[in-house]
Amino acid sequence: MGIAAFVLHTRPWRDTSLMVDWLTLDYGWITTVQRGARQIGKKTPPRPMAFHPLTLQLVGRGTLKTATQVEPLAGPYWLKGQALAVGFYLNELLLRALHREAPVPDLFYTYAHTLEALAQPGVEFGGVIRHFERALLDELGVGIDWQVTADSGEAIQRDQRYGLDAEMGILRDSTGKFMVFGRVLQAIAAHLPLETAADRRCARDVMHYLLRPHVGAAVFHSRALWQSNPAPNGD
Repeated sequence: MGIAAFVLHTRPWRDTSLMVDWLTLDYGWITTVQRGARQIGKKTPPRPMAFHPLTLQLVGRGTLKTATQVEPLAGPYWLKGQALAVGFYLNELLLRALHREAPVPDLFYTYAHTLEALAQPGVEFGGVIRHFERALLDELGVGIDWQVTADSGEAIQRDQRYGLDAEMGILRDSTGKFMVFGRVLQAIAAHLPLETAADRRCARDVMHYLLRPHVGAAVFHSRALWQSNPAPNGD
């Protein structure tokens, strides 16, 4: 039985091969070589595709193993336009945030479900992205309590303004902190859609603020693809 995996990134390696970053069910993020994947000929192994559930075998004893017997586990998720940009954003998030060879089985399944959602017509991108970002924070062990304030233990109220601290969480005392309305926090907590573009942008900024210590401040390459296919609702 092969190892279930998704391609996160590929790049040329030597003359005819590929170096491939994978998200795997058993080992989390790993990097392998796929030998001969760039050569031309009848015996060339198929080049692994992003957003395609695959299985593979690992060969070798060193830290950089070879991927062999790469086979489809199911049909690919055909992402286009904005959905494709979101898919690449998810891949960049994982490559920046995860530690190598640290199993994250729950996040693996969340990733697969997220790709399935992105492949559906009429998907609400903001909600899908925020759900995955929150799952990633939880997997990293830095998720916050979205239901109550960290400093007073009070339940979050829809129309109240709160402060947000990346380490402490949601604060009743908002002095000098990242400001956010309770309705945005409640929507993120319950995976509910937000009604206004301003609230959707706020939810995006909340998650980016919480993720920045773990993924860095460098611009995501997927941003260029997103900007060439802007979402009409500002997600």
